[in-house]
Amino acid sequence: MATIAADTFHTSATHSGPDVARLARLGLMTVLPLAALGGANFIGEATGFTPLFFSPAGMQGWMGAVAHLVVLAPLGLALGLSMESSRAGNHAELWLVAFIAGLIAFPFFAPLLDAFALALVMTSLVLLGMAAGLRVARRSSLAGWLMAPALIWIGFGSALGLAMTAAFSPPFALVNAQQPVLPAS
Repeated sequence: MATIAADTFHTSATHSGPDVARLARLGLMTVLPLAALGGANFIGEATGFTPLFFSPAGMQGWMGAVAHLVVLAPLGLALGLSMESSRAGNHAELWLVAFIAGLIAFPFFAPLLDAFALALVMTSLVLLGMAAGLRVARRSSLAGWLMAPALIWIGFGSALGLAMTAAFSPPFALVNAQQPVLPAS
């Protein structure tokens, strides 16, 4: 009887504190997308591909880069939380990794695209992120909510890009319609 009580006391005392290994795993998963962006930036600098970050409304480029980092960190945490879930199926991690990889690669290919292609790529990223978000939220609701800032930021960029493209395209362009008419000679 005394042995059982001592053993029960010992196991309850060891599990009462925070799970350090779990916190370390989640911390590592949070930093992993940031490290991947740093590695992509290193390779981009070596090959001459300078990233172009989304910086609307007169924001400076470095502010867009900070916003990109702020968006990537919760996605890593969402990936860690989704991987902890015991629910099988739906391949949520693969969808989320594809979304993170797209967000990391996107700024490096943005200078090569025209406005319409840029808006379509951002819209594709939003749709990929929404599909990943639905799958991740089925595993962990907290992980799904952690994806919300990235979806809002990329969705805003997509909507702004599509609106600007439509505003300066021939069927809708008010700028093109207000040109003066030349007199007939």
